[in-house]
Amino acid sequence: MQEIYYEQVQYSEPGAGDLAMIVCYDIAGKQSGTRPHWHGAVEIALVLENPLVVIEGGVSREVEEGDVSLINSDVVHTTRGRYSDQQSKGLVILLSVEMLKTACPDFEQYLFVIPPSGSIREQIIGILKEIYDCKQHPRPYDQALINSLLWKLVWELMDSCLVEKKGSQMSAQKDDYLARQALSYIEQHFKEELSLSQLASYVGLQENYFCRYFRKYVGMSFGQYLAQVRLRYGLAYMVEFGASVVDSALEAGFPSARSMTDWCRKIYGVTPAQFKRGQPMLPFMMQYEK
Repeated sequence: MQEIYYEQVQYSEPGAGDLAMIVCYDIAGKQSGTRPHWHGAVEIALVLENPLVVIEGGVSREVEEGDVSLINSDVVHTTRGRYSDQQSKGLVILLSVEMLKTACPDFEQYLFVIPPSGSIREQIIGILKEIYDCKQHPRPYDQALINSLLWKLVWELMDSCLVEKKGSQMSAQKDDYLARQALSYIEQHFKEELSLSQLASYVGLQENYFCRYFRKYVGMSFGQYLAQVRLRYGLAYMVEFGASVVDSALEAGFPSARSMTDWCRKIYGVTPAQFKRGQPMLPFMMQYEK
């Protein structure tokens, strides 16, 4: 498992300078959630089925079917389908900072804000739908069309959605920085007996305030997040090495196999053994390395 949950994006879209990644998803709603993370890329999501719930910088918002969501660089966020019992379908595109700097060298001084309605938003949605169709129904030479659409998307964002960062936004970035520091510390020490007071001391905040701060910016309590990190590691360890639930639980920092099983049922609705047989998580959600 990666020591720090900074998502290292593997850009692999041919012909786009290896500076973009496109993911089409079609999965059960209860499997569509991502744990809180951040990355340098700008993330754009088109929602086709099952409205998306996005928690970004401590603020929860919903993205309806047929609409688009944009998350700027280095913002802690998490997403999930609104309805856990319904299929989730859509498109996610990650545009690297390098790609964006090609169009705007001082890009990091700005943010993207897509207008809530109007022709600009509709044009962006149209581009995303066309990319999705190309991916779902490939034809010869479609990659050339996809690459042109990616650069058209970048141009549309630069031309119509670029706004200069203000003081309040810089303050929000500082809050995000503290959240990222806390998450990184958890990723490095989750196998240990990690406490809320220890984490609060690390980021320099009082425990009571940090408890509220963490829930606001991450969307769940410290205990819930720690359990999810341990569970993902434990399940990955069990699947990869064929380890028992007991050994996997202890390797991941759980006090017992019972604790790991309870959390697995609570989060995924299955036992660890059932998970091992079905392996319902997507590869890009399983942050594990040998």
